[in-house]
Amino acid sequence: MINMIDKTKDHLETMRDIYSVSAALGIKTYIWGGYAVDILNGEFTREHSDLDCFTENLVENLDELKSRYESLGYTVKYLADWWMLRIEKEGVELAAFNSVRNVCEIAHWHHAGPQGTIFFPYKWLDKEPHDFYGSPVYTFSPQMSYITKAHPRIMSPNGEWQGREKDKADVAVLEQIISLRGINKDEIKKKVWSHCPWLYAKGHEECFYPITLD
Repeated sequence: MINMIDKTKDHLETMRDIYSVSAALGIKTYIWGGYAVDILNGEFTREHSDLDCFTENLVENLDELKSRYESLGYTVKYLADWWMLRIEKEGVELAAFNSVRNVCEIAHWHHAGPQGTIFFPYKWLDKEPHDFYGSPVYTFSPQMSYITKAHPRIMSPNGEWQGREKDKADVAVLEQIISLRGINKDEIKKKVWSHCPWLYAKGHEECFYPITLD
């Protein structure tokens, strides 16, 4: 069994590698999921199994990304149907990456490859990195982190992705951050939508139109 302290050290080292690989290519990689909550909070709030990420124009930079991660000792796998890159060491998955694009200052986050996209203001992505326990790292704003945790429907319009117990704790942390910044939660929802044609193709009629949060 992997020691939790060792896993945390591995994750912080992976964050540094992610930052250096992306910087060398002139792009950014952003961490989301549970680690985003910790980064925004400035400290660890709970343990994590791996890093959830998305990289600017991942598909266009795929070959160079694979080469650079392999040069750092990672085993790299690419799931073409999902536009997802995964890196691991000694059989342990450390991070998975989706693609994000900036289209007229709207972020197109391809969380399910070409078959699932979440749209939100590009300005909700960090311009400068956080310093998280000595690791430079980009994430997205409390607004977007809150949406992914409090409204999982944006990622799974048919309701297959339900909120988990650990997500409830994350939501509580994010609500406090949002409140301290004077952010209106109802206004956040107006600026995010998604579309998942993959689910529509599976027969979920409600996924034909873009999914909004009301």
